[in-house]
Amino acid sequence: MDFDDDELKIRPQIDSNSLTLYVVKSTPTSTTNFVKVLIAIEELSIPHNVFVLQSTSKQTWFHKINPHRMVPAMEDTEVRNGRRLNVFESTACLIFLVDKYDSDGVLGGKGLWERTQINNWLTLHTAALGPTSKWWLWFKKMHAGEGSESVVERLSTSIRQQYDILEARLSEPGQEYIALPDRPTIADIANLPFANEKIAATADYDFNDWPRLKAWSERMLGRPAVQRAYQRGSTFGHEPDSDDE
Repeated sequence: MDFDDDELKIRPQIDSNSLTLYVVKSTPTSTTNFVKVLIAIEELSIPHNVFVLQSTSKQTWFHKINPHRMVPAMEDTEVRNGRRLNVFESTACLIFLVDKYDSDGVLGGKGLWERTQINNWLTLHTAALGPTSKWWLWFKKMHAGEGSESVVERLSTSIRQQYDILEARLSEPGQEYIALPDRPTIADIANLPFANEKIAATADYDFNDWPRLKAWSERMLGRPAVQRAYQRGSTFGHEPDSDDE
């Protein structure tokens, strides 16, 4: 359905009885970011609805939810002064989800030691692999052949360095996952969309150069919640209505 600019400025009726996840139409670049949040939602079986934005710039009501005008963003059921609680940026969304919905600390950590390890690796992703990969994808997919080759190469080198760091971490004795040895956490969820064989192939890397990282990604991608998130995410914006669970 097409909307004119004036219609897009009006906030539609959105179910406020469950968590709302805001996304845009699924593309190779957009999915890598919002799928992180969807994976956590699936892992924790959180009741939610999904709203697919037509335009993050023209739908000006969304700017109150995320002033940066990017997805993913969320609104929770809690209300203060007539406004739902908003959460924006994927890392903040992941932290919020475990703070509210993961009382057992499965994804968010049990005790100070686990939470600190998770925060270490989650913050590293937020500062390094996450933004580097995002800009690399943007230049590679959207602006290839426009004089950006040197930028793409520099970003690609940085991604390889981050893969090396993750490979070293996963090579430690008993370290099956990034933050904790025995189970995945939001740190693993954050890294997965940018550290897998598909992304490596897009970058013309041989993912076998990082055997521990490759094995980790295969374990993660084999999880039912991860598979559901990727399958659902690929349909967003390609169906007439938003997705409710």
